[in-house]
Amino acid sequence: MAKISVIIPVYNAEKYISRCLESVINQSYKDFEVICIEDKSKDNSLDILREYAKKDNRIKVIENFENKGAALTRNVGIDAAAGDYIYFIDADDYIDEKYLECMIEKIEKENCNIVLNLSIVNETNGTETLYKHPSMPDIKEGCIDKFTSIHDAPCFIWARMYRKAFLNKYNLIFLNTHADDVVFNTITTIYGEKTYVFFGEKYHYTVNDTGMTGQAETSNSKDLNHIKAHSMIYDFLKERKMLDDKLKLFRVYTFIKVDTEEKFNFYKSFFEKIETDFRRNENIYNEMEKYFAYSLLNSSNYDEYLKNHNKIVTIGFLRRKK
Repeated sequence: MAKISVIIPVYNAEKYISRCLESVINQSYKDFEVICIEDKSKDNSLDILREYAKKDNRIKVIENFENKGAALTRNVGIDAAAGDYIYFIDADDYIDEKYLECMIEKIEKENCNIVLNLSIVNETNGTETLYKHPSMPDIKEGCIDKFTSIHDAPCFIWARMYRKAFLNKYNLIFLNTHADDVVFNTITTIYGEKTYVFFGEKYHYTVNDTGMTGQAETSNSKDLNHIKAHSMIYDFLKERKMLDDKLKLFRVYTFIKVDTEEKFNFYKSFFEKIETDFRRNENIYNEMEKYFAYSLLNSSNYDEYLKNHNKIVTIGFLRRKK
């Protein structure tokens, strides 16, 4: 049995999957298996995976009978995983040579359920840019509580390693939604209580329109997906009586805007649903988030909302305008 199960969901990744697999199989740490789940790609991804599996017996290829999307495909990987630890990587990304080594070193040394490596490089435009999350300068290496991790750290699942026994204990899997990483990160973090954060070897990511992430972002608006994710998280926690006064029920991102009636209707219904809990604990939200919530709650319909809010400007602009 391998110590780490590296799970790679694959969809239309023929341009990138070789780079991804090369970065994994050439890791300094050797005790791992690679589970590639092919999600009915329309390109030659499956052929490439089969060739790699012939050359390296650590690589297992699972073929979905139908296109499942990122969330359910990752669940297939979790079910098949034999390792003590779970690590997810996207097929269009790659990792430094000692990445798995530094991840397992931290999770075993700190004896925690989740570790988060904040050394992240964006290579989307062909140039390397160090990823900067707004709160990252304030987060130092060490153990952070669940609220700090949810509110102030990026939700990337590929920047984390999870203890498999922990996921099994609470039956933590991906829910079938486009923003599955937001939902999974929030729920696992709440159950995990604490996350160990550090800056180690680098993860290199690329955003493309044909892969798993691209499907989600092009088929639905990115901002609508995020609010839908928060609605799903709220329902999940409410049902299990796990809501906590210190937990934000939503976060406002700079790309969020109310530019269609569909968005307005969903956002308004969401804030009406959480209104009691939100008003009771509004002190934990920043001014931009409160402005967003009350702008929707105080508008009876989309036309009324548009009288006071330009539909093409972001919430960040609205906050400055206020």
